[in-house]
Amino acid sequence: MRRVLILGVLATLVLSGAGAGVTFAQPNRIVVYSALPDLETTLVHREFTRRTGIQVEALSVAAAGTLAARIRAEKDRPRADIFVGGSADFHAPLATEGLLLAYRSPVAAEARVNPAYRDPNGFWHGWYLGALGIIINTDRWDRDMAPRRVAKPATWDDLVRPEFRGQFIMPSPMTTGGGFIFVAAQIFRLGEDRAWAWLRQLNANASQYTPTAPGTITLLARGEGVVGMQWAHEGIGARLANMQPLETLVPPDTAFEIGAASIIKGGPNPDGARAYVDFLLTRVPQVINASYGFRYPVRGDVPVPTGATPFDQLRFVRYDRDWAIQNMSRIRERWQREIGR
Repeated sequence: MRRVLILGVLATLVLSGAGAGVTFAQPNRIVVYSALPDLETTLVHREFTRRTGIQVEALSVAAAGTLAARIRAEKDRPRADIFVGGSADFHAPLATEGLLLAYRSPVAAEARVNPAYRDPNGFWHGWYLGALGIIINTDRWDRDMAPRRVAKPATWDDLVRPEFRGQFIMPSPMTTGGGFIFVAAQIFRLGEDRAWAWLRQLNANASQYTPTAPGTITLLARGEGVVGMQWAHEGIGARLANMQPLETLVPPDTAFEIGAASIIKGGPNPDGARAYVDFLLTRVPQVINASYGFRYPVRGDVPVPTGATPFDQLRFVRYDRDWAIQNMSRIRERWQREIGR
């Protein structure tokens, strides 16, 4: 069954399997820094090895910001070939800093992936999508809220209601893509000054900002909060795969991530890295990600994940991704000043 990576670095995995003959001049091994949970990472890498003969060593950390910081720290001697998972918002700054290798995968064109889901200069490729949602612990709700006839939250503004004081949990915008995109979405929804006033109100209800995205789901499932903000696929997966008492809804004016993969410049095996990017854009890994991670595929021939609303039926805020990326440092600095945790 599905296991969710909660905190920190897992022990390094070396995944092997039978596969086709080696076609690359570089060593028959790649190193992947993965921001995805270990189950999806393991299944995708096992299939990649089976199909290419290339072995994968994976370092999994469920916080894309932490992996991006590691790539920066290793820039003079890169140890990994691929950065996979996490929003494109974390990959794009690495490209600006000269830490990524450009590559335009022919599979993207063959699969007719929307050009909006890949970098026009080839520095990152989107291979899944995720929408932000509101997560409710139904056991806590039935015990603590329903007897008081509290209405369930249906919009972002509902989350600042006083009855949720001390009962709200979300991922930190300092270390996670979900947390940052949520903050940026409020700026696009309300305008910057109103958004920060609203975020201060929300902070009054917040009990915790978790350093990893799965950490929010773990705490909500334990009943340490009644409501939370998180990727909708995390809530759906926890309910369907792990039988957790969680209900998920996607409110209007939500935002979405483009889950990306990028090649680290100067990595040990650039040819193997290109093969990996090509593989992610094929049908099999996207079926794995949709089936076990409940994330939306970027390919049209992969079904919508179980329990998810079709992506084109969701109502999104007008999210300016380029502006958000360019202002990421400033937004985080203001978060530290005004929220302080």
